[in-house]
Amino acid sequence: MCRMRDLRSLPRGDAMSLPSLAEVEHADWPSLQRMCGTLGLNPKGRSAVVRMRVLDHVRRRTRPEGWRAGPAQLAPLLTRLGFPDLAARLWESTIQLDAPAPWVGLGEADLARGRLTEASKAFGRAAQMGDPAADLHRAEALALNGDFEGAARLCDAYLASRPGDVRALATKAGFLARAGFVDESTRVLRAATEAHSEIPSLARTWGIALLKAGHPEDAAAAFQEAIQRDARDAAAWVNRGAALLLAGRTREAIAVLREFLELDPRRGEALNNLGVAYALAGRARPGIAALERAATQLELPRIVLNLAKAQEEAGEGSDATRAYAQVLRMRPEDAEALGGQKRLAPEQGKGPVAKEPSPETRDPASASPKTRRAPARKSRKRPGE
Repeated sequence: MCRMRDLRSLPRGDAMSLPSLAEVEHADWPSLQRMCGTLGLNPKGRSAVVRMRVLDHVRRRTRPEGWRAGPAQLAPLLTRLGFPDLAARLWESTIQLDAPAPWVGLGEADLARGRLTEASKAFGRAAQMGDPAADLHRAEALALNGDFEGAARLCDAYLASRPGDVRALATKAGFLARAGFVDESTRVLRAATEAHSEIPSLARTWGIALLKAGHPEDAAAAFQEAIQRDARDAAAWVNRGAALLLAGRTREAIAVLREFLELDPRRGEALNNLGVAYALAGRARPGIAALERAATQLELPRIVLNLAKAQEEAGEGSDATRAYAQVLRMRPEDAEALGGQKRLAPEQGKGPVAKEPSPETRDPASASPKTRRAPARKSRKRPGE
């Protein structure tokens, strides 16, 4: 009986090195034939067919190399993780004469290190190399240095060649708001909203800016436009209810918030605004119920404080005291909670006061030993006296 030979004992030869895909792509006809002979493939056929045959063979037998992050990928991560010095060294090692991206990254690292002058120079170098967005980075460096007017001018220079650019408009609006020009900021955001109707969140951002500028009526209209663009924008619904409340349109605010809560009944911010609206409308019970649900969903100091105020106005002193104490556990120095506790302290301390009985109603048996009269003793004469 013959046995099968052990295949492990057979010589396997030396490992064969495969050509790269680029070599196969650019190889001429004689080279392709040599590759076929070396790899044991059929060299017959048209050149395109033979080339495809070799390429398939190489792809099946080559193992793709694992991706490793290089300095250009590690440096931004280091900047965001709080290691700008290491990031700057990595960016410096990747600087090239025809690539503006390392200069932009180096400028971001310098901004994180607080070196505003070096950051501005790096962004300027990137702008000279043809990166148009470098001007926006330079504007951020100027704004951090307190030069908001110069930052806005750089944004205008960028917008001159790219009118309606949403990034530049949003950046300029942010600079104007930080400089205190809130009305100008809202006008820029309005222009961005009108120019980019395909971005629903711009209308919400415009409404928030109007709220901060003290224009609740216009803010309510902006939030309504945001809801029309995206009916699932929860922040727009909640902020519209808040804007209507600030504008004094309490009934409309209640209707809007109730409509939204039918879509998302677990939204704590909407429940809080609804409870405040009910309280302002004089409907204490539904207001307290909404605020209790809001405090269950989001245990925030402001929501619990609103609940305590509503309970205090409704005459529920014990519940309001507990709510004020809960606020003080979260924020021990909260002035409103401390004031509420002081207002409710006399009420909690009230109770039946014990009065001392008058002399007419005092029981002789209960008189003190000092005031009680001792009975007179009978004197006894000793014998012989």
